[in-house]
Amino acid sequence: MTSSIFETIADLSEYVCPYFDEKLMDPSNWSFPVTDKGIPGIEIEKKEYGLWKDVVKQNNIGRYLGTDQKKVTLIKEDIEQNGIDCTQPPVYIDSNTGDIITGGHRHDACSYLGIPGYMFVFVRCSSEWSRKRLAKALNNERVFHATLNNEDEVIEHIKFGVAVGEITCQQQIEDEIKLIANNSLSKTVQGRLVKEMVSFIHNSGNTKVKLERFTAHNDKTYQEFVERSTDPYVNNVLNNPDVRNYYINMDNWGSRTNPLITEAAKTPLDSWMNIQSSVGLPSRIESLEVKRKKVHTVALANLESALDKVFIYKVTNGCYPWKHKNCKHAFLAQDHHQEDVQAGQFINL
Repeated sequence: MTSSIFETIADLSEYVCPYFDEKLMDPSNWSFPVTDKGIPGIEIEKKEYGLWKDVVKQNNIGRYLGTDQKKVTLIKEDIEQNGIDCTQPPVYIDSNTGDIITGGHRHDACSYLGIPGYMFVFVRCSSEWSRKRLAKALNNERVFHATLNNEDEVIEHIKFGVAVGEITCQQQIEDEIKLIANNSLSKTVQGRLVKEMVSFIHNSGNTKVKLERFTAHNDKTYQEFVERSTDPYVNNVLNNPDVRNYYINMDNWGSRTNPLITEAAKTPLDSWMNIQSSVGLPSRIESLEVKRKKVHTVALANLESALDKVFIYKVTNGCYPWKHKNCKHAFLAQDHHQEDVQAGQFINL
């Protein structure tokens, strides 16, 4: 590691610019907490003012899609208005390589404004995996103008961890998603991503990652389950053009139309049910009035039509479609110990 700029440059005034004064070059004035995020293999060495020309951006290590030019412009304009804010995160630099671990957008914004240096924190990373984990975790900070990790960032990170053998069990998948997405994605979304990553492992034929005994499914993983399934149920039932098949994720059952139908079923024969509803905010395409009308003319009308068809079916056949004597219901395999989840086994009812 080369000597710091404070050790090699006697006069810092040549690096002062309208957005970064000499006082800001003093690390004792930086108030944002420096952290290794509790990641093994990360050693924080020091924090000090450094020059952009002495570090390497690469392709923005912590960003799956690289640098977002809109974000660069946003940061540039904020600096033009307010200057550099010492209460905001510093840029992390890999001491071994000089790579910018996180701060690629600030690097580009500063280049537009002619800002020669920034607040740097130098760290040593024991492996590519520890460095990548740190970059992703730092991108998960709840700070002004932060581009938090989205679903694609999380998915790419988990797949990378699996590919390099750093993620070897489902619990690590869950822990890693929590580490890099706990501020940016809801627990519901995180849970869905766990399901999708488990499905990805099945689809890739990976047998090195140990999964929990039971697994859950959702609409997306159901399609993947069917695509990889070798169960005769697929050809005999799902691919039969003469019958209908419908997948139900029971975790979402309550959010469907079931509550409305359940309440309607409670209505006495000599009474009725009033509907109170709210709609989405108006847009250029649909006014509030149009949105409200569509509740009854479209949404409820479609439900009524569907119910009428089900009633006609019951009158004709003496039962509901799912009670027909020829039905072949099945459950998706979920028990890794007693069922073949990876081969897409269907458990007949």
